Amino acid sequence: MPIDFHQHIMVPTDYDAGNPRIGEHVVAHIDAHGGGKAVVLPLAKGNSTAMAKEKWGVEQTAMRTDYALQAYDRFPDTIIPFCHVDPLRPDALDEIRRFHELGCMGFGEHKVRLPVDHPDSLDIYELCGKLGWVVLLHFEYRNYNYNFEVFDQVLESFPDTVFVAHAQAWWANVSAEVPRDWRAEGYTSYPPGPVVRGGLSDQWLSKYPNLYGDLSAGSGLNAISRDPEFGAEFVNRHWQKLLWATDCHCLDGKGNWEGMGPRPCFASQTLPLLKEYCDSDEKYHAITQGNAERVLGL
Repeated sequence: MPIDFHQHIMVPTDYDAGNPRIGEHVVAHIDAHGGGKAVVLPLAKGNSTAMAKEKWGVEQTAMRTDYALQAYDRFPDTIIPFCHVDPLRPDALDEIRRFHELGCMGFGEHKVRLPVDHPDSLDIYELCGKLGWVVLLHFEYRNYNYNFEVFDQVLESFPDTVFVAHAQAWWANVSAEVPRDWRAEGYTSYPPGPVVRGGLSDQWLSKYPNLYGDLSAGSGLNAISRDPEFGAEFVNRHWQKLLWATDCHCLDGKGNWEGMGPRPCFASQTLPLLKEYCDSDEKYHAITQGNAERVLGL
């Protein structure tokens, strides 16, 4: 059964806005696609992650690690809880050790308004390697872990830490031609059209054994669908380094995005595409389940 490597629980506390999502929704989402497990990724509130207030005008306190652990307690056969701690907290490393003792199984989503090689983040990567934890990173030019081009130095510095890369900058860089200047006219985080071979993400997946790619959200879907010939070749070449994931906020796995309006479920788009691309059942199983089991030690 598949493992969705990118899900969130978003329970509003001090506001009535957005698209609340609880453990039951995560279970319903994966059950709609054959059952299985889902990695729940918190996002800590803090100076480096003031995402919701800046983007939506509300104070987001909903992606707490506590909620992931509570969902795990209720649905231990489905939920795989990760933890997240703002790296600028003076007690960040102690908090991570505490969450490790409480049953968390990885670190992320590390979506912070800092360079990916910020010293406090480097300390976290080192600790996660010692704990045997995966670190899941969100890359987005201007916004999060924004100096993507130095990520290979991080990979080389922490060979014992497994990194899972995700989001717009990571997936745009499957191509050697990629928009990087967010100030340029016509800039897009989701570049369309044919892929120019030799992109950094493609190169790094081949070079670094401690690196995996999270195929979730519109960025992952765009990376493998914008150029179908490249997408099929990429999937079959990196089948041991890719993780099926959705980062889908629909509540039922069938496209119910509640207050956000009807939209296709990402799972309903990526699973058929992977099935079409993979030239063997072994590769499809690895991407949708086996690779996740290996990196998580399941």
